[in-house]
Amino acid sequence: MERMERGRLGRGLMLAGLMLGIVGTAPPPAADLNVKLAGLRSGKGLVRVCLTQSSARFLECKESGAAMLNVPAAKAAQLSLAKLRPGSYALLVIHDENGNGKLDMTLGIPREGFGFSNNPTIHMRPPRAEEVRFTLAPGASAQTVRMRYVL
Repeated sequence: MERMERGRLGRGLMLAGLMLGIVGTAPPPAADLNVKLAGLRSGKGLVRVCLTQSSARFLECKESGAAMLNVPAAKAAQLSLAKLRPGSYALLVIHDENGNGKLDMTLGIPREGFGFSNNPTIHMRPPRAEEVRFTLAPGASAQTVRMRYVL
């Protein structure tokens, strides 16, 4: 009987220690990102915002994995993504004017609007990950994305 009581007491102390460890550990500070869109040419369709930490997949909005936001273009001048983990990110914004869920292309040239964090110079290629990466610190941060329309 005494052994059983000591076993319970030991488990109880261990559980209390674990609880103190959990309660005593503060969660990492969160980051909030405000995104302002400049040059959105119309209020038609949807705006898709994709935020990712993946350098290899930052152009693949559906596969980005970090945060995705779809809003009507008429309400997309200022957007917010809250409670993010601080770190290095890339931001892609697509203006899907016809609302078909993708960036329409003609001969490899976008027919709808797009923009990136850091507003890189657009060449005859998509921007490289290092051109669009930015550091999201704890607290509030902002990015202004200039929308581009080629056609």
